Amino acid sequence: MKKNIIFILLCLCLLAFNYDRLLSLFQNNDESVLAKVNGEVISLEEIEKLYDMRNVHLNTPAPDVERVQKEYAEILYNRIKQILVSQELTKRNTEVSDDDVSAFENIIKKSYGEMLADGQSFEDYLAEYGIDYEEWIKQVRAQLENDTLHALLLKEIPITTEETIQFAEKIKEHPKEFSTIKFYKLIGNQKLLQEIQKDTNFSHDAVLEKGFSGIDFIHYFEKKGAVVYESLFDSDNLPDEYKSILVSMDINTFSAIFQEDDSAYILYLEDRKNFKEDDAVDLYLLAEERLLQEKLPQKFTEWLETAIKNSDIYIVNSFKNVVSHMDVDDVKANDDINNISKLHDVLREIKN
Repeated sequence: MKKNIIFILLCLCLLAFNYDRLLSLFQNNDESVLAKVNGEVISLEEIEKLYDMRNVHLNTPAPDVERVQKEYAEILYNRIKQILVSQELTKRNTEVSDDDVSAFENIIKKSYGEMLADGQSFEDYLAEYGIDYEEWIKQVRAQLENDTLHALLLKEIPITTEETIQFAEKIKEHPKEFSTIKFYKLIGNQKLLQEIQKDTNFSHDAVLEKGFSGIDFIHYFEKKGAVVYESLFDSDNLPDEYKSILVSMDINTFSAIFQEDDSAYILYLEDRKNFKEDDAVDLYLLAEERLLQEKLPQKFTEWLETAIKNSDIYIVNSFKNVVSHMDVDDVKANDDINNISKLHDVLREIKN
């Protein structure tokens, strides 16, 4: 992956030619303030760092200005959501402590242990890939806060015994749909992915002989130049674009090459465990858990819509130009809640 750094720097240099145009969208703002959420500031510098974190690993041509604008819009919207989540926890007298953040950080550091050079700190490792450590820590906290709020919302979701029993019957009738799937997504150019497909270091026979290590898998293929992501899903929550691929794959094999936006990827299926009906109590508990998880996204959406309506959200007038690039008509510069609601709808359409 380190070989990609030079290419990334070239991409950033090319992007710099268009940067003045991009920056002009946010000029004439005190201290480069893009938005305020109940008084809490989101600055242009913060969004720039988050943009860099998001794109530093991607081995793709320099994006055009319109694409960068859309990414800035999505990042800003997600940051607004993070702040609303944090503020909601404060209202509920719940917090993610510094100790919680440190503990989670240490878990992440440990998983990267074998990738660090001798004497290299985790902070230096992040810096090597252009990731700002302080901003990274903020994202770790934001993830923990999001998980904490989701746990609180789960407790507020009403489900009946009848609903749970019906869901348990659904599990019994379609056990494969409730399997647990662990896989890896590898991103790279066509030539690299073709070479990886032929690699037998993590074939079924090799895994039977040596066992499987996720850290070794990631480290091995990142050294070859791929970007590797580890994923664990229940099959009912698995994104459709992956489900259709993974359900037909054999364990410890690579998929065909697929295209996604401006990059190509393959999947590697590590494991797939099907649900087994042990007893009625286990089945009922599983049904209850899955039913709650199924209802959670709607519960969070309802909370978010209420939070936006009840919040004082300021967005700079020039931000409407970003929204207009997403084909949103009649955006009112002075109606910030209307702006963010429209932005919410646009981003949802983009993701779909």
